[in-house]
Amino acid sequence: MMRRHALSIAVALCVLAPEERAHAQAVREDLRQEKDQPKVKQKLTKPPKLIKFVEAIYPKEAAVKGIAGKVELLITIKSDGAVGPITVVKSPDPILTKAATDAIKQFKFSPAEVNGKPATIQVQYAYNFAIQDKFKPRTPDWMFERKKRSGADDVVVGRVREQSTRLPIPGASVAAAKYGIEVKADGRGRFGIKDLPPGKVKIKAISLEHKAETVEITVREGEQNKVTFYLPRLKDNPYETVVRGKRRQTTVSRVTLRGKQLTSVPGTFGDPIRVIENLPGLARVPYVGGALLVRGAAPGDSGVFLNGLRIPIIYHFLGGPSVLNPQFLDRIDYYPGNADVRYGRLIAGTINVETRSTHTQQLKGAVDINLLNASLFLNVPITDKISVAGAVRRSYIDAILPAVLSAAGQDATTVVPVYYDYQLRVDVKLGKPGNDMFVLVFGSDDQLKLTSDEADSDIAISLSSQISFHRFVWGWRHQITDRLSMRLQPFVGFDLVNFGTQGANVDIKTWLFGVRQDFVYRASKRLRIRFGLDIEARYATFEAEIPVPVDYRNPAAAGQPFQQGGTGGRITLTDETQPVKVGQWLGGVATYLDAIIDVTDRFQIIPGARGGTIMYLDNVRWVVDPRLTMRYTLFPKYKTTLKAAVGHFSNAPQPNQANEEFGNPDLVLEHAIHSSVGVEHNFLSYLKLDVSFYFVHRYDLAIPTSRIRFVDGQPDPLRFVNAGYADSYGMEFLFKHEVTRNFYGWVAYTLSRSTQNRVEGGDRVRFVFDQTHILTVVASWRFAKGWELGARFRLASGRPETPVLGGRFDADGGFYDQIFGPERSVSRPLFHQLDLRLEKTWFFKLWRLAAYLDVQNVYNAKNPEATLYDYRFRQSGPLRGLPLIPSIGIKGSF
Repeated sequence: MMRRHALSIAVALCVLAPEERAHAQAVREDLRQEKDQPKVKQKLTKPPKLIKFVEAIYPKEAAVKGIAGKVELLITIKSDGAVGPITVVKSPDPILTKAATDAIKQFKFSPAEVNGKPATIQVQYAYNFAIQDKFKPRTPDWMFERKKRSGADDVVVGRVREQSTRLPIPGASVAAAKYGIEVKADGRGRFGIKDLPPGKVKIKAISLEHKAETVEITVREGEQNKVTFYLPRLKDNPYETVVRGKRRQTTVSRVTLRGKQLTSVPGTFGDPIRVIENLPGLARVPYVGGALLVRGAAPGDSGVFLNGLRIPIIYHFLGGPSVLNPQFLDRIDYYPGNADVRYGRLIAGTINVETRSTHTQQLKGAVDINLLNASLFLNVPITDKISVAGAVRRSYIDAILPAVLSAAGQDATTVVPVYYDYQLRVDVKLGKPGNDMFVLVFGSDDQLKLTSDEADSDIAISLSSQISFHRFVWGWRHQITDRLSMRLQPFVGFDLVNFGTQGANVDIKTWLFGVRQDFVYRASKRLRIRFGLDIEARYATFEAEIPVPVDYRNPAAAGQPFQQGGTGGRITLTDETQPVKVGQWLGGVATYLDAIIDVTDRFQIIPGARGGTIMYLDNVRWVVDPRLTMRYTLFPKYKTTLKAAVGHFSNAPQPNQANEEFGNPDLVLEHAIHSSVGVEHNFLSYLKLDVSFYFVHRYDLAIPTSRIRFVDGQPDPLRFVNAGYADSYGMEFLFKHEVTRNFYGWVAYTLSRSTQNRVEGGDRVRFVFDQTHILTVVASWRFAKGWELGARFRLASGRPETPVLGGRFDADGGFYDQIFGPERSVSRPLFHQLDLRLEKTWFFKLWRLAAYLDVQNVYNAKNPEATLYDYRFRQSGPLRGLPLIPSIGIKGSF
């Protein structure tokens, strides 16, 4: 069965009123009242656009009775894009009328504009119900294929697809004009034509957004012709994605990025998740590292999640791509603060990456090869209800970057990063829409070695690190009722963190398991309730080989000098190492509940709370974190919205701080209070402003102490106490030009200050990564013939640094020790960098190919990232950041 539909706006655009009315009678009454007023010429400045289409279901009763035909309707599109009253113009049967109107009531349009203002209009719409045999799965289409047919078969069958992407084009017209025959392609782009006489016939496929194509076939008696059209877009837009329904904003600070829309941002090497680094609230990380420095908090205070499940890292080492192939990406939710109650066991920012269903009806794939890494993605349909997708990526930067650094004059330092990641997902449809199951297996491994071994250098650094994680997730999404939906995700995993330096090695292995269950209940049009369960258990083992310091009471002890960090300062270590092995349980059980309440059309309030236990060592701490968000739309026309939020957040101290061997097992939970206010304003539908002011107070932080307690008469150093506190405050500014056909870009600016006390009784100092000013400007323009050019410019204040005033010789140890000035009293120089990306795309019938050049640090700015000293701390020099790094690559997709 085929349903054909057509939307005609040019027929009778009846401008009803500049404001929405409840029904057509009220509209006509308004028009009569306006007759005596001075008439203003009504001009349609922007037609409505269908953004949510619901296909009508062919009634079984009509199919059995052979009822078919066109249902012609006059529908009202309100000024907010919703469907208003529907008037039946012509219909062959009430059964088909109901089927058509039930589907159209669920449509959603972008509003029409009359004289530049949103307006309610009426349009003609036609649904054509035609009985047709069901299509059976076929082997891949060839351009012209013939087979024997019976008299009841269609003479011509085929599909209408988009060039390069091979996506179906629903609603495309397929016509044999000579015989006055026209049919519409169904939701999968399929069509069939009967009653064509033998001979040569021209068949034409037409779509409003694509270039028409005509083919000539020869119809022979008893044979069926198969034709596949591949229509090129009139103006290809790689940023366009399928609209699944836009979520209403329900937070103050969340920024949401959609799947494939931002794969061409300069400096990100084509990775959409890397775009987060260019948004307000995130401080710049040295050497484009992968840590999250959100609103002045330490990296460990923030949380990274995939489908709501925590993972240790989101980026590969040394500014590499994210650990997830972009083909799996649905959306990214970035909360610099005030995350909703679904997220816990953190006291700073949150990033959640949602993966998409990979269900497909056709084979898909993508390959990306550049100077730094190569990746492969493949999506295969197994049956109509089962699809499998997999991806793998491997870097070879370890063979290229040392040569680049050497050419840039940085022979003293060799950086060798190696990484890989993989994903495998199986999607299974379970009957009704909204009911499906998936299995997701993914993981990542990063290794980094940093060595410096110049013969004439007094500085010798040996450093290696590794972060590896693996996850197995089983997911079930179920629409329990029309109002209640659920997602269940049990998971297991393994994490490995290794850190090695001269004479020392640390291994942290973590086995974890848990389950997450999320419910959404739509109680009414104005009330939506979210609640769920979040359980996670981790068993971590800490194994280390730690060098033993020289016993200063025995000057004859053999030792070797060891450089700490990059600021100088040496202690003497023996060749002897001390093994340490510790195991501990971590995790927690939490439930959450919040309610999204639309008090009025303008005022929204979201109260909620998250409560449960947080576990570490033998401690089980109970906690309740209440949170509140409010939004008020001041001027609906421009979506000018005032917003405010406050929330409480809790987390366990770091494992090394609460460890019995190296820390204090009696530490309590760390806490933070987030508060923010802001305003959003839309100058145009694609031009938006978002300004927020925030204040974050963190307290009960675990910090070092020199205090000693006595247990059974024996001294026992506390090492850490919950006496730390920190404050972060500032402003975040985002002026964004949304993705349009040719251009996107934004200006992001952060003004911030973050201070803390580092040791008990110590003075408040700036956070080690505090950056007062952070400016990022991004712009990308798409030219004709597949060319695109983009640029990113970054400007950031230097991080605070403790000055070294000189050196002092330690006769007992036989080395120089540094003399420090006031702690973090000076700042490093200003950071600045320009990145460019040039891309050219070629479109072929079944696939597309792109070549790109992505250049970081175009003018080779020599930004200092650290300071190195000679052995006497009399002379110093900067350790420069990454030099100019070009990456040339190609990527193809089908």
